[in-house]
Amino acid sequence: MNYLLALHFLKSLTNRQKKTLFYSEEWKRHGPEFAISAVLKKMIDGTSNWDNALLCMNEELVIIQNEGITLLTFDMQEFPELLRQIPDPPMALFGRGTWDNRKVPLAIVGTRKPSSYGLHHTKMIVRDLSKYPVNILSGLAFGIDACAHEASLDCGATTHAFVAGGLHKLSPKRNEKLAISMVNNGGGFFTEQSFYKESLRNFFPVRNRLIAGAALSTLVIEAAAKSGALITANQAFTYNREVYALPGALFQPNSLGPNLLIEQLIARPVVQLESFPSTFYPLWIENTQKIDLSTSIEGRLIREFPHGRIVDSSYLKTKLNSSNTQIFKGLKILVDLGLLDRVGPHRYCRKTVSN
Repeated sequence: MNYLLALHFLKSLTNRQKKTLFYSEEWKRHGPEFAISAVLKKMIDGTSNWDNALLCMNEELVIIQNEGITLLTFDMQEFPELLRQIPDPPMALFGRGTWDNRKVPLAIVGTRKPSSYGLHHTKMIVRDLSKYPVNILSGLAFGIDACAHEASLDCGATTHAFVAGGLHKLSPKRNEKLAISMVNNGGGFFTEQSFYKESLRNFFPVRNRLIAGAALSTLVIEAAAKSGALITANQAFTYNREVYALPGALFQPNSLGPNLLIEQLIARPVVQLESFPSTFYPLWIENTQKIDLSTSIEGRLIREFPHGRIVDSSYLKTKLNSSNTQIFKGLKILVDLGLLDRVGPHRYCRKTVSN
């Protein structure tokens, strides 16, 4: 049985509770059936809720097989690694295409009605990033989202989308060809909703957390003060991910969102496009391809890892007096460099030959 897929459809537990259950001692020692049964016994309608979850699971498995859908469950190596680390990840994703955790994901989001300024800078940023193993994430909407996806395809970069509804009917329909092109070029699109779920209004903020959670950083190009892009940016900030914003003229309504993020110290301004790739991901430094470990946050972090010691990220934040965002990004880079291993939620150790 696919316990994680069934757990995905169990409505009586939150995503946060499901993640806690997955990493519980009961799950590790006795397996998923025992751990889930123990939780169900504490619920008033635990048995009936589980029966409904199993029914949904079986129905979805038939659709997955018939439609050729990609299923990624939380325990699979192909599941988006950074999404796995947020407090409230889905237990399953349904999609078309594949996900490559070797690519570094950056979310680019913005308004559905961009100016030529926003479109131009989106294309230029993607062009510069396409020199590196980047994965451009967005939401397949009109405007900046579509521009980011299309620019990625034009430059040969991988691009993925998270959509709000089920895969039966993509929204907006006019972007279906774009979605197919993304799949055909090594990317894809995913959702946590079952196949026939409509793209309901309340699903969009839920979807935005997937974009923010699956990305190392989020870049806002143009957006109103109240918009989905700002929801994504604030969610990324809550997840201790870096947020960037393209500043714009004060009289432009769609520059208000990015400018506010910068003013509120939520986002870092992007003012030099040519240096953005190495700002976003310091390993992408032209010519040298090296980080000075004597002065960088990565160097300070690695000194806290004598061989054989497992360290929690909360300890590192206190010890180094650094923000969660700095700690998270520094640890990600050290893992990518092959110097550290992630051995559990928020726990890391020095990589040795035996690792």
